[in-house]
Amino acid sequence: MSAALTGRAWRTALGADVGEVSRRLLAGEAGSAISGEPAPSRHSRFLRRMGLYAVEAAAEALGAARRPAEKIGLFAGVGGLRVDWSEMPAAFAEQRDDGADAWERGLRRMHPFWMLRHLSNNAHALISAHVGARGEGVTFGGANAGAQALAAAIRALEDRAIDAALVVAHDSLLEPEELLSAGRRMPGEAAAALLIERPDEAGSRALGLVDAADGADGEEGEPRPATVGRVAALLGQADRWDPAAGLGDVGAATALVQVVALSALLGRRERRAAVAVSTGAPGLVGAVRVEL
Repeated sequence: MSAALTGRAWRTALGADVGEVSRRLLAGEAGSAISGEPAPSRHSRFLRRMGLYAVEAAAEALGAARRPAEKIGLFAGVGGLRVDWSEMPAAFAEQRDDGADAWERGLRRMHPFWMLRHLSNNAHALISAHVGARGEGVTFGGANAGAQALAAAIRALEDRAIDAALVVAHDSLLEPEELLSAGRRMPGEAAAALLIERPDEAGSRALGLVDAADGADGEEGEPRPATVGRVAALLGQADRWDPAAGLGDVGAATALVQVVALSALLGRRERRAAVAVSTGAPGLVGAVRVEL
């Protein structure tokens, strides 16, 4: 079943406005880091900047859809452990090998919630409270987490476990440990959110249709090797467009960024639709299709 896309929002290196970012991408502009900082938030005690961007995007996507806040499920994707090293030098520079006086020698300079900020489901918990999402939901972790969250949300809608699904993903490959393994592809960061509903209930609010498949269990309709091969060939054609060319590799947020970008471009009708493939983990393919 395809789901109706009724709300979308993102925070990218080229801005937050969907139309403006699309125009800048089509003009050949590129960027990797989101400039500035998120708006001040009480959630900053437990979330770092990318998580805060995810909260902003989630609230914006839900507001754009004008969807009443009842039986909304929340499905989230995070890239994995992205450690904040900024407090480490002050905390450990003067430590001794025997650990004596560790608190006075620097540990007292670390934020008391330093470790809690790294929990993978922090964004899920705080977004659900922030927007009042009380339906089914789950958090996925890993490079392909956004695609898995989207596929799970569509299945939950199909099973009528929820009336609408808020799908959110965020990731940054600009952390030091990620930059060491970035290779030749430009690392980037982004947060994105989608509000999806059953097509017959979305009506005129629908911006398009979206479908996704995780390809893990070989069910009917899931991507097959031949399909993946054709998609890979299409991506090499000059008239096809890949958001990663302008925003870099955004890890777990890739699938949702693709949906936002492709739905915007299809609506503008300035380019033919591209089929985007995320191969974030060996043997795992997340295919995203957006239709009008």
